[in-house]
Amino acid sequence: MTAHRDELIHLIEGLPDDQVELVLADVRRLVSPTPVGEWPPRFFGIGESRDGRTDNARRVDEVLAEGFGARRS
Repeated sequence: MTAHRDELIHLIEGLPDDQVELVLADVRRLVSPTPVGEWPPRFFGIGESRDGRTDNARRVDEVLAEGFGARRS
């Protein structure tokens, strides 16, 4: 074990019981894998509609009905 790991263990052993839960939550957050999102995000599909129109702000209801954010083949 490294000196840092030994120090960490020593510090953890000295924690009062009411602090253990807080430290444990931080450690779990640090060791959890970072969630990986998909690229590109689904909203990138809003640039042009399927028919090439770019007036999406005016036609928001149509864009949503077309399946905004759905994967395009």
